[in-house]
Amino acid sequence: MKGINEESLRLLEKCVMIHNPKLISWISSENLYRLKPNQYNELRSLVNDEFLVEGIDKNYEPNEYGLRLENLIDELGRLFM
Repeated sequence: MKGINEESLRLLEKCVMIHNPKLISWISSENLYRLKPNQYNELRSLVNDEFLVEGIDKNYEPNEYGLRLENLIDELGRLFM
């Protein structure tokens, strides 16, 4: 199973804290790699929520932050494939 890097983990933590802080325990080092696919998808959804709020510019194109969020969504997807 592939992991995610520290920068991505910090970004995930930020998204969780903004959009659903009750799930913060899911991303502890002991839990992140033991989640079920639906839980990973819920985390991906939280990252997508952040993308929609902060990750696109006025022309609906991903900004630099949005590109990082898109990458994180992909990384989370690889954790359960």
